[in-house]
Amino acid sequence: MTDTSPFTHHASRITTYAIRNSQFAILLLAFALRLFRLDFQELRGDEAFGYFFSLRPYDDIIAATLSLREPHPVGSYFLQHIWLEWAGHSEFALRFVSVWCGVLAVALLWRLARRLELSPATASVAALLLAASPYAIWHSQDARMYSILLALTLATTWLMVDALQRGRWPVWFLYVAVSWLALHTHYFAIFVLAAQNCFVIGRALLMPRVRFAAVQWVQWQLVLGFFYMPWFFTASETLTGYGGNGDSPGFWAMAQRSLAVFGAGESIPAGWRTGVAVGVGLLLLLGGFALWREGGSRRRTLFLLLLLWAVPVLATWASSQSRPIFNERYLIAAAPPFYLLLAVAITYTIRYSQFAIRYFPSFLLGLLLLFSLTNHFSNPAYSKTRGWRELAGAFERFSAGLPPEQVRLAQNFPDPTIWYYYSGPLAHIVLPPAANDAAGAAEAVATLAAEGVARVILPVQPADWWDGRGIGSASLAQKYTLTARTPVGVWPVEIYSRAPVALQSLAVGFVNGVRLTGAAVEPNAVVPGGLLVVYLQWDEQIANLHGSEKVFIHLLDSAGQIVGQVDAPLLSGTGEAAAYGILLSANLSAGPYRLIAGLYDPSLPGAPRIATVTGTDAVELGVLAGQRE
Repeated sequence: MTDTSPFTHHASRITTYAIRNSQFAILLLAFALRLFRLDFQELRGDEAFGYFFSLRPYDDIIAATLSLREPHPVGSYFLQHIWLEWAGHSEFALRFVSVWCGVLAVALLWRLARRLELSPATASVAALLLAASPYAIWHSQDARMYSILLALTLATTWLMVDALQRGRWPVWFLYVAVSWLALHTHYFAIFVLAAQNCFVIGRALLMPRVRFAAVQWVQWQLVLGFFYMPWFFTASETLTGYGGNGDSPGFWAMAQRSLAVFGAGESIPAGWRTGVAVGVGLLLLLGGFALWREGGSRRRTLFLLLLLWAVPVLATWASSQSRPIFNERYLIAAAPPFYLLLAVAITYTIRYSQFAIRYFPSFLLGLLLLFSLTNHFSNPAYSKTRGWRELAGAFERFSAGLPPEQVRLAQNFPDPTIWYYYSGPLAHIVLPPAANDAAGAAEAVATLAAEGVARVILPVQPADWWDGRGIGSASLAQKYTLTARTPVGVWPVEIYSRAPVALQSLAVGFVNGVRLTGAAVEPNAVVPGGLLVVYLQWDEQIANLHGSEKVFIHLLDSAGQIVGQVDAPLLSGTGEAAAYGILLSANLSAGPYRLIAGLYDPSLPGAPRIATVTGTDAVELGVLAGQRE
């Protein structure tokens, strides 16, 4: 007998209201976590690449994808192209599509859980786990296709379950359309479709009464294949020729990495990953046990979730054994079944355990997520990238005062990120121009010297597969002098200088026979935070040297205080002007400044200066004005 009392009806309304409000709160939390500090971290290389790639016209995106063998299809680039025309080109705008898709994925996960007839509590816990997942948030704050892929593959699974249960052709049509979009977003969407096919075929083999739905399924799969095959065959060379940008881990390393990244993201110490993997692995086993224990449709749900989780992970791992292609970000489509199984385990523990341990797994998992999210948002050690904005400002300072055509920005790896942050007039060059191309780098540097380029700024990036032998620095040293090396952001920045053809003629003799015959200063003004390069031509033919003599160059303010200096050995017998770099403080005033140079001998008591023949202990090279940034 059904209870239709007013009290029961009122309780039902309260429960429905509570569920709807919890859904809203979870979505609000997902949106807030993904929006928080969205543009705080700078773009990483792949984000910058995607940005520049998406600026092309649509037909050019397709042509470049095929000609450059870009390992990702065109869908996300098309979407970003449309979005940027409307929203602008800031980091916030670039990443907002991923934010929106990340929040959509949370809503879709709740809907999928309810379509699988899991309890509202389990659906809410799963949605909450995805909403607070550091792994999912990382990708929701990344201007790439992974969050889009997450939402699309979740939608295909939800539509698959709905179509199999109801058999309505509009749902089948939507399933084909969304699956087609997923395949055009990332090729690994095929692994989710493979898991779905395994489920439907296996279900039909075990349950004859549902074979008609399986026939419908095959028909719609053929429709999907018909519309996707033209692109598949067109891009087949990319699929077979891509060399990979990851690694090839063993099975247990893969299992540990995938479990740990789903459980806590990548913002935890490396030493914690094994423990996290074991902990969440035990919870997954508990979730599987809980579904199996209930029997019936719950076992079919377990079968589906295991396939949706295991097939993408194992297929990604298996494909990496022939080429280094395994990367945690490629597993994003396998995250939803992971969180559903985890939610089943948590709600099972709360329902059936004694109070002492009822909330213990949830408490530990909550602390872990909070710790990882704190690292993600505030710990620089876990930033996806750092220093690009600072580096762009350094380019401005280190080139200030020189004609742009006399300065080049060099990279020892073709990372496009800096060109998002630096929009100044300086041209750039990649050294080596191709992977490990020493001959090409030497030729490019010789061309720079012939063109009269006086200064080259090189941020040295770790790039073992492109410049693992220091070719960029070595090639510049053939024609230029390393006049400064300073850390900027996370990179050491090297500045190479080449003396101008004509120096200011001087005739300053020192008592030891050394003569200063020429000098030049670049730039001719003092730039706070910049680099002052002094070129001195020494004549030592009649000198009486101990071999310990050194050159000093001092930059003096109006009070005669040293605000910049360099001390270097006196190079004998080179016949060329020596270059000396002075890195300047960012707090210098407007000047004027006096620049003086001279010799001293640190091997003698008191390190006395060596006097000129006129009796002075230094030579004034000029008076420089200060230049504000």
